Amino acid sequence: MKEGKYTDEKILLLKRSLQRAEADYDLLTDEIPVCGKMLRFRWVSLFDGRFRMLLPEHFEQMPEKIAKVKYISIHRPPVLLSNPEYDENFGFHLLEDVEMGVDELIGRMREAVSALVPEAVFYEKGEADPEGMEGRWFEYKNFTLDEETYNMQFVIRADRYLLAGTFNCRMRVYDTWKPLVLKALAQIKQGEEV
Repeated sequence: MKEGKYTDEKILLLKRSLQRAEADYDLLTDEIPVCGKMLRFRWVSLFDGRFRMLLPEHFEQMPEKIAKVKYISIHRPPVLLSNPEYDENFGFHLLEDVEMGVDELIGRMREAVSALVPEAVFYEKGEADPEGMEGRWFEYKNFTLDEETYNMQFVIRADRYLLAGTFNCRMRVYDTWKPLVLKALAQIKQGEEV
């Protein structure tokens, strides 16, 4: 094999550089380039203020008729916040007094995905521990009729409440979103802003 610089090596170096730059953004104060647009994040209160999270300011509650098509299960998240095109969204459930730990719960969530979506391809998993809370996440891709979809599922425990959520987007833009979602998870707060 010939020694030298190859285009794929340059692409990987540029991709890593971009991911590091994205990880350095302050979600609360910076305007962040995402998929050709400049986005700002804002605090969003979830479940009557039990949690709050930094989310893109242009994300709004997904209309029920769209939610029924995108999430055909009657157990879809009660809070679905989406971009105007409905191809990037966060979904949230609030659970109370769950006896199992976050490791067991995230494991069960992963098992459920594996059983319900056998074609899913799993990637990384990790911890998201906002101040005073404990959290876990995992990511995978699944396939739709015309595209691949990136998914990250997470759980965050605070006292007796557990925030279970998901983020998804088109697979081709996941590397832009993933560091921002992880940063948002790490900054989740319990309760309303003081």
